[in-house]
Amino acid sequence: MFTGRYALTHGMGTNCDMYHALSRELDHPESLLHHKLEQAGYACGYAGKWHVGTDIGPCDLGFEGMNIPGYGDCKADPDFLTYLEEHKLSYSLKDPIYLNPGKKTLAAAIWDGPYESTTDWYLTDQTIQLMENYRKENKPYLVTCQYLGPHGPHTPPASYRGKADGNIIDQWKSFKEELETKPRFVRRHLEFYRSSPTCWEGVKEIIGRYYDYMMFIDAQIGRLIQYLKESGQYDQTMIIFTSDHGDMQWCHNGLIDKGFLYEEAMRIPLIVRRPEISGGKVSDALVTNMDILPTILDDAGISSACDGQTLFPVINGESEGREEFLMEFHGIHFLYTQRAVIRRDGMKFIWTPGDIDELYDLNTDPEELHNLIAEEDHQNDRDEMVVSLKNLAVCYNDPVMDYVYKIFGTWVNPSGQIDATSTRCNTGA
Repeated sequence: MFTGRYALTHGMGTNCDMYHALSRELDHPESLLHHKLEQAGYACGYAGKWHVGTDIGPCDLGFEGMNIPGYGDCKADPDFLTYLEEHKLSYSLKDPIYLNPGKKTLAAAIWDGPYESTTDWYLTDQTIQLMENYRKENKPYLVTCQYLGPHGPHTPPASYRGKADGNIIDQWKSFKEELETKPRFVRRHLEFYRSSPTCWEGVKEIIGRYYDYMMFIDAQIGRLIQYLKESGQYDQTMIIFTSDHGDMQWCHNGLIDKGFLYEEAMRIPLIVRRPEISGGKVSDALVTNMDILPTILDDAGISSACDGQTLFPVINGESEGREEFLMEFHGIHFLYTQRAVIRRDGMKFIWTPGDIDELYDLNTDPEELHNLIAEEDHQNDRDEMVVSLKNLAVCYNDPVMDYVYKIFGTWVNPSGQIDATSTRCNTGA
């Protein structure tokens, strides 16, 4: 989101946590697009989860505000602990639900303590303080608030328990899906969470807490908007709301968190509010979180060269967005390369180099239950998507482009690298 580039371009393709990493830190931090705003006189503030690199936090890279490197667990941050002590606040986590034996992998719990003791309330306070400082200094600014929630573990305050009506949470259509036509690693993922509930009632309890937690996060966003209104900044401020990924929430026979190219993990909300634009418009254009910083830069009159693109043509009704879009995945618990292509017409192709490919028509099969890759009636779609994958791999200089070409029968190297296995030896005879 802060480079406007694919991970296959900037090199940090995976989370930098206990399992693995393609790169432990961003190789070219100067490519972070907020630097362009700084050069134009904007202040850049940051509060909350960073999750870029292992040891370097946002303030080490030019932001002001909170500086929690790595995964960004605010609960263990010394400043948060000091805040709790100074305000005589405390909390406990009650009714925990774990996904692994030995009380490992907390899925959900109830945050038993005042609202003010939650990390979400604290992050909201920190964000408001940044904005207030910049307002007093009469500085234009970009402020980012990154809540850890509603990412798991889902920990709504006790007074929010049951705010979401669990009775209307119907069992997902894919909850008991057979996975024979999906890659093997999808099935093996189910082995990772060994105490995960397998009945819908157990799952629904966790999902209910997830929804309750989202309602609490919504209330914190409401606090931010209320501050902007009360301070007279609301009508001069662009607000962008989104997420870094979705959540599987036991779709496809029990998949959890992220780590897949399915819509539950990849399709996320994006709301843009700008005073000059009339509200209430909804667009189905193919856009990406790489587009956020180019849009902000465009609004500030600053050019950017990156893989993302400004959203204003879509917002203004001048464009329907991309005709097709490349998605990438490099693994979560282990290194695992996948690519996907999605078209505006709803066709979606997932390429798994070491296993079966997948083809879905999202118009008739939004849950991605029916893999059409072997269906005779859809071979033209499959062939067209392969061509698109090849073209997009070359367009974005994807490191796997040569393999993409060759595995689909085009024995050339679009990268330009010499293929020693097909170069004749010139002996001079």
